[in-house]
Amino acid sequence: MNRSLQIRAGLSAVAVLLAIYGLLPTFKSLSISHAEREAAKANPTRLAEIEAIDAKAIRRGLDLKGGMYLVLEVDQTNMDSGQAADALQRVKEILYNRIDKFGVSEPEITTFGSNRIVVKLPGLQDPERAKGLIGKTARLEFRLVRQPDDLQDALTRLDQAFAGTVTTPAAAPGDTALVPDQDQFLRDHPFSGLVMTQAGITSTPLFVAEENVDRVQAMLDDPRTAARLRGMEFQFGMDPMNVGGATSLRPLYLVDAAPIISGDQLTDALSSADNERPGLWQVTFTLNNRGAREFGRATGENVGRFLAISLDGRISSAPVIQSRITSTGSITGNFTNAEANDLALLLRAGALPTDITIAEERTVGPSLGSDSIRMGVNASMWGALLVVVFMLVYYRLSGVVAVVALTANILILLAVLAQFDLVLTLPGLAGVALTVGMAVDANVLINERIREELRKDKTIRAAVQAGYQNATRTIIDSNVTTLIAGGVLLWFGTGPVKGFAVTMCIGILTSMFTALVMTHAIMDVVTQGKGKQKLSI
Repeated sequence: MNRSLQIRAGLSAVAVLLAIYGLLPTFKSLSISHAEREAAKANPTRLAEIEAIDAKAIRRGLDLKGGMYLVLEVDQTNMDSGQAADALQRVKEILYNRIDKFGVSEPEITTFGSNRIVVKLPGLQDPERAKGLIGKTARLEFRLVRQPDDLQDALTRLDQAFAGTVTTPAAAPGDTALVPDQDQFLRDHPFSGLVMTQAGITSTPLFVAEENVDRVQAMLDDPRTAARLRGMEFQFGMDPMNVGGATSLRPLYLVDAAPIISGDQLTDALSSADNERPGLWQVTFTLNNRGAREFGRATGENVGRFLAISLDGRISSAPVIQSRITSTGSITGNFTNAEANDLALLLRAGALPTDITIAEERTVGPSLGSDSIRMGVNASMWGALLVVVFMLVYYRLSGVVAVVALTANILILLAVLAQFDLVLTLPGLAGVALTVGMAVDANVLINERIREELRKDKTIRAAVQAGYQNATRTIIDSNVTTLIAGGVLLWFGTGPVKGFAVTMCIGILTSMFTALVMTHAIMDVVTQGKGKQKLSI
């Protein structure tokens, strides 16, 4: 065996062995049944093992694995072109951080147009939780609660601002310390008539019946409110309070318009059990040096006052400042474990610079993904089977060599996808099918060239060598031109086009390797020592 043959045979054997080794996790992942995966949810150890196996298997796209597809629209109102582009990129980066920490594997986040972002979340099990995580602004602020004197002044100013605008009287249930039933009182006190205080207490929080929250919020959003409440701002509490039966009240706080510090000073946030309220969870946070200095100064100067913790314009809690607070603190609320985890994640990832809305939403079920895989694999298998039958019938022994190369080609292609963490999509399966055809085409070209040389009455060895020599240039030329087209698709394409281009480009390279290196080595071994004996081709 000459050195050239040794190198080609060695490369072929190493490539096939590496491909099989690289695909072992994929084979293991496919062998795990749906029932076994469902049972593993109650066994954390087994679940971790399955997740580790899946992580090393071929990544599947949204169309094969199922999951969620979202198109988000970024609010760019009152922004110039530079600010709008910057906001779009910042939203994209923050979404990526959130989704990455949320634990979704293989997320795909791309900008679309000037104000839209496409988010693909393969394998997502809880779409509602994901939507809540993506859509929240997560703007954390610490604001001082205003004193009782400011409260009465603020109520008077808002009543004056909206006097004469109330046309449909509404009576609030429950405590009527500030809300008498008389319609005339509500006309004269359009704002304070909708709120209540605790008996004998004139400071915030005020309370608003849940059915009146929208009316009060509409007045708070009115530009006249900001004009009248200079330096102050009303914010609702995060959670309504149930006061018995079907009646619930929403706390309403009067706070400073300017926050002491905001969430951009956070360096870390973690969820933990709330020791003072068993069964509930809280979020503890850590501030950077600058935030700790500002927070320490503000809390040190306002010991005894209430400090409101505001999330996206809603007050989660307003504890009394007992002493100077510096680098650490906690956010309490009626949080479950999952809610506290999500809040901590949002705070760590940072707040969105602007509002976003969901413009389009699609959920792809896992069963649809399985159906897609089954149909795609069946189509590829039937196509490959017909090709194999044709090659065996038409080229006999040489056809067997081509089938071996074709099998190796598919194994190497899939192993490359698995090892380089590339995503296999439904269009990608079409690329695999195309690769089968291209690989066979190269072998057909080689075999026909060998036949031509045999007709010239050459020996088998000479015909094989001449056949490969004559076919190589044609195979390389045709594949390189196709590879250039695939590269263009890969560079400029997105979504399904890119998925197709990935497998097509890899398939072109692997088919050239198997056709020109692997089959050549096999044919050299098979024909070694044969003179003018008849070649089965």
